[in-house]
Amino acid sequence: MNMTRQINEKTRNNKLNEILDCAERLIYSTGYEQMSIQDIISQLGISKGAFYHYFDSKPALMEALINRTSRKAVDVILPVLEDPHLTAPEKLEKFYSHTNRWKTTQQPYLMAIFKAWYKDENAIIRQKLTRDFSERFYVQLNRVFQQGIEEGFFHPTYPDMTGKVVFSLMIDLSDSLGMLLLSLINSPESSEDLATRRMEETILAYTDAIERILGARPGSIHLVDIEMLKKWFPRNLQSGQSPVHTLPERKEIQV
Repeated sequence: MNMTRQINEKTRNNKLNEILDCAERLIYSTGYEQMSIQDIISQLGISKGAFYHYFDSKPALMEALINRTSRKAVDVILPVLEDPHLTAPEKLEKFYSHTNRWKTTQQPYLMAIFKAWYKDENAIIRQKLTRDFSERFYVQLNRVFQQGIEEGFFHPTYPDMTGKVVFSLMIDLSDSLGMLLLSLINSPESSEDLATRRMEETILAYTDAIERILGARPGSIHLVDIEMLKKWFPRNLQSGQSPVHTLPERKEIQV
């Protein structure tokens, strides 16, 4: 790659991230659905043509935002799966606990985009980003499953298919809990006790299925802490118990 191309690529990435930073600030302050492309254009003082040079639509912008957020999550979570001092069950438990803890540190921003994430019109983007996220973790998680077999913790009937099936269940578990949480957020008058019971049942059912597929001892795998999930309940969000998300610093963009 020549020097001119490197400079142009760096300039393009800087401008793209400045647009994403601005969108992230607006999502945090007003919500994704309330934010418009014109808001971004006005805040940055750029033309519509300059914006559409990078993103052809608002869903494309959301895709880039979540993709960037997931890359940050990978940097935080991936080292857990590579820790040589942990057993396979410990790695799985810490994988989920670190994932949930990281989400909690990003709570205000993620809540601002949460409803849009599960809208029907964003199903294709959700599917694509879930696939991309899965590809980033699948190889490492499959190594964990193989490690568990070697350590004697896991005794799967179909070892070659274990990684694919278990990881699919883990993704489904996250989506199921997300939909339950969204239902509670959309209907704040709903019983939080009932929501908690349904979440607990969902966690137990998926954990049981994963343990059976892995051939693990019942009760040896712990994926989700219900107390961590409760931090996302409307009552706790309204009481200000969520941590403060650090927003990108505003910068002037030159286009």
